[in-house]
Order: sequence, then C-alpha cells, then structure tokens
Amino acid sequence: MHKVSSKIKRGQEAEKMSQNYFEVVVVGAGASGIGAALTAAQQNLSVLLLEKGNRPGGAGMFGAQGLFAVESQQQQQSGESYTVKDAFQELVDYSHHRVNESLVKKIVAESAATITWLNENGLATELVSNTQEAHQKHPRVYHQYIDKFNGFARLLARFEALGGVLLTETTGKEIVTDDAGRVTGIQILEKQGRSRLINCRAVIAADGGFVGNQKMVASTLETDSREFYSMGERKATGDGLRMLAQIGADTRKKGAFENHAASVVSQVDPKWRKPSIFTLTNLPLLWVDRAGKRFTNEGVVYDFALWGNTTFAAGGCYYYLFDEAFVAKITKTALPLTDSFERTFKNLAHKEVTHQIGPFAQLKEDLQEAQANQVAFVGETLSVLADKLGMSATELVKTVTEYNRFVKNKADLQFYKDPAYLQFDLQKGPFYAVKATTTSLGTIGGVRVNEKMEVLGMDGLALKGAYATGNNASGMYDTSYPTLEGVSCAFAWNSGRIAGQAVGNYLQNSGH
Repeated sequence: MHKVSSKIKRGQEAEKMSQNYFEVVVVGAGASGIGAALTAAQQNLSVLLLEKGNRPGGAGMFGAQGLFAVESQQQQQSGESYTVKDAFQELVDYSHHRVNESLVKKIVAESAATITWLNENGLATELVSNTQEAHQKHPRVYHQYIDKFNGFARLLARFEALGGVLLTETTGKEIVTDDAGRVTGIQILEKQGRSRLINCRAVIAADGGFVGNQKMVASTLETDSREFYSMGERKATGDGLRMLAQIGADTRKKGAFENHAASVVSQVDPKWRKPSIFTLTNLPLLWVDRAGKRFTNEGVVYDFALWGNTTFAAGGCYYYLFDEAFVAKITKTALPLTDSFERTFKNLAHKEVTHQIGPFAQLKEDLQEAQANQVAFVGETLSVLADKLGMSATELVKTVTEYNRFVKNKADLQFYKDPAYLQFDLQKGPFYAVKATTTSLGTIGGVRVNEKMEVLGMDGLALKGAYATGNNASGMYDTSYPTLEGVSCAFAWNSGRIAGQAVGNYLQNSGH
C-alpha cells in the first residue's frame, strides 16, 4: 500500500483546518451525527462533521451493539410478521400518546431502509433473538452490528471520500443567524484552543444530549444525583442544546433519562467490580428500598428499561438481600437461575444461554471486598443489618417475614412474582445486603422538533437551517425509555438520516 508522507498529511490537515465555508455543519460524530453527515454528503452537499473527543463514534459505537428495525429484509426473510403499524402502536401506547406521533411514525417507517443503508455503506447487521429474557416471546427486532468498529470506520471513509471533512477535538460554541433568523454560521473551538467562524447554511446538533453535564443532570433529576450512575457519553454536556436555546429553540421538554437496569457502584472506588456481586445484582432476589420495604416484582430484572424505571421510582437505589444459607449454597453449587445480562453477551458471542449461575467459590472474599467498598453490608441479625442500612428494624423484619411466607407458599401476594423466582428465603444470619444504584445510558429528549428533525421555536415554527437529532431531540419518548430493544440507537441513526435528507431539501428550496 502506498504510504502518504507526513508532510502531505500535515498539508491535508492544514487544508481541512483552514476551510471556512460548508453548506452543512454537523455537531457530534456519533450514530446520529454520522448518519446525518453521510446522508447530506450523498446529496452533494459540502459537510463539516465536528467531534468533541479524539475519536468519532460516540455512544452509538462505543456503547451500543445494534439497533431496532421493523420490516427489514432480514425480518422478511425470516418470516417475522411484526409490522410498522405494530411497532408504531406499541410505542405510542407505551407513552400514552404523549409523543410526536408523526415523528414516531417517521422513525419506525424509515427503520428498515436504514438497515439497508448501513449495510450498503459498510456497517452490516444481523437479526438476532431479542437480548432480554422478558422479550423472548416478542417478534425479533434487534439488528446486531457485525464487525462494529471497522463498520463505523467504513462509514466515515465513505463520508470523507465524498468530500466530507471530519474535525476531532473540536466543539461548537455558538450558532450564528441573520436578521431573518436563518442559520448563517457556527463559531467553533478547535483543539489548539483557537476559535473561528465557519460560515454555513445549516447546523445539525447531534452531540448526544447532556448526561455528561453534572449540573444539568442534577437540576433535571427527580432523585438524589448521588444515586445516579451514568453509563452514557461524558462528552455529551449539552452544547447543542445550549446553542439551539440561544437562537430561540423550544427547550421546555429538556429531556428524561434512559434508565437501564441497576448496578453496584462504589463511591470509594467507582472502577471496583466483582463478577460474582454483579451477577447476583442481575437476579430476582428480595429487593427493599431505603425504608426496608419491597417495592416491586423483582422479576422486572429481566426487562432492562422497566428495571431501571422501578429503581428510579424507588429513589434511585435499593438493596438486595440474602442470607448465609444462600452464600453457602452458591459457593459450592451452580443454581438454575438466569443472569439477566447473560443473553445479551451470549448473543454477541453467538453462544447458547446456560440459564444457570455460579458456583462462586470466592464469594465470601468478594463480599468482604464489597463491604470495604461500602456497597455490601452484613448483620448477624436483621435488626443489626437494618441499623447499618439506616432503616427501621421493625419494617425490615416485617418485610422479610412476609417474603419468607411467600417463598414457603410459592405465592407472592404482594407483587405477584413468578413462583419460579420464589426460591430463597432468609432464615438465619448472617444476613447480607448489597446496594444497587440506578444506571442511565444517557438523556433522551431535548429540543422540540418536527418529523423532519427541524428545530422548532417557542411559536412552534421551524427555525430556518437548524436541526436536532438523537438524544438532542424531543418527541420520540415521554418520561421513560420504551421496552422495544434498540430504539434509542435506531432513533439516532434514523433521525440523523432524516435530518440529512431534510437539509438537502431545505438548501435546494431556500433560495438564499
């Protein structure tokens, strides 16, 4: 292969850095940004794609493993009968119709074409069984990436081959408009710390919401921000939302959180992790809130969105409980239980789900480490344990006594948990409690848009030349993430493509 000299490379980089006019500037090079930029470039538009970090890809690459689609070629070939109508109705019913139904329909209707488009441009997918236990009877909708990282690289190579320019370590600072309110440019901050104006005719804000902005998160959360663990993009600090608000965008529905399961998070060492402890977190054991009360059917652990939502509703955290007999058993014996995340990782590896956990020979030692990291607590009696957890001993004893009766009778008269999960009572100490904290994949929703991804002002009219995609855009969700697998990633790709198509039409018809 011919090797490009460093001198030529520096010259090419300098040329990229010096160009001051593009028809379209896309802020954020994740799934929605790449989707928007490549689609716009395929319409012979000059496009600048900005990435805040040193590598493009965002949560759509580094976090996601695939995306939702309906009526794709793979689904049709495999005989799936699930339709655009079915998916649309499921989504709007889940949100009680508190969404932009035209936008939801557009995203769902476009989803199959997006799978084809991704494949044609270098990122192949395969239709796999749904990745969560609760969804095994639901028609298959999850399209898993094949050769993910190389696939993203091929998309970006296609973008650059069409004349698109990618600048990393570069952020958008301010959108510029003329007296008529039309976008005419964007002020950017380059990695050298130099600020400069890029003249353009449209800006697509695709930088992933605001989960990386602790101040914005704390002001939006309905729970204590200390009981919130973000697994989302730290670079997503609300830059796009701020810039759009400055030019009059409607940001009144700033966003909700993509609650997704719960996890054990140590405040002593956030990187601390023990597989045994995390596996136990993924089981329908006895869960209690900070008052020592059960608050849900723990079988919700097998649906990540609902698991995350119930944890969030409980105040952002809970404790799962077990006794010494459970520890002794799982230390020596594999148990016929399903880790709720096993199927996700088995799908990736194309392996069968085992539906068993353990044995964990080192569980005692792992629990001692967990105590040192202040995420596990132990008491010889339930009263001692309750005191360590700061809850009422009377309430905790009452909860455990009632739960033991449910286990004995194989009937949960409180929240109706499946009898198959009523296996472990808590009879004799020491008793253990492990703290699980709500986790979020990001923020969902930001500025109001229409089905073309055009940003709307406070009067409901489109701001000329301004677009928002992915986690920057409101209207796809209500207050919580839906249970259809891969929807947020699908929304990113599809909203990006829709914006890229719409901006081409806008520039062709705007006449300025």
